[in-house]
Amino acid sequence: MWIMSWEKLAVELRSRRRALNLTQAEVHERGGPAVETLRKLENNRYGRLSQRMRAALEIALQWEPGSIDETLRGGRPTEATNARTVEPTSTNAEGPPAASGDRFALARQVLAMKSTFSKHRDQIEPGARADLINEVTRSAREAEQAIIALLPWLDDSERGEAISLLAELRAEV
Repeated sequence: MWIMSWEKLAVELRSRRRALNLTQAEVHERGGPAVETLRKLENNRYGRLSQRMRAALEIALQWEPGSIDETLRGGRPTEATNARTVEPTSTNAEGPPAASGDRFALARQVLAMKSTFSKHRDQIEPGARADLINEVTRSAREAEQAIIALLPWLDDSERGEAISLLAELRAEV
């Protein structure tokens, strides 16, 4: 049985970030974790890292896929041979959506729809009411999924707002 070496990972993360002349904020801009999370990782104060976040961090630090897992097993990370160019605030499959704009706009739109529907539900014919409930519920689920996908990249204040929105989206129509 092997023991994960979070301490070794902390040293490697800090070393690689400095070798690339990146600040913690710049790693975040490249799709890595929030500054607070990266700080905790670099100081061995963070004991979990999702597969998605591992992949995003490997891209931001120009490491080969699997480098974080290898480091946790006691090995060394591997520099990417063909480092993928990462533009700050870019959107890529493994990283977070662009930082510009309102990350929670869809959720707010759905909540506004739910509110409007609630005000007029008794005036709507039962068949149409059922169709609208289904549509609003489907839209709420899509907004929930979008927020859940963002969670690994949110800082504490954004995470609190996200959780509040998730609760509102889950409420009965």
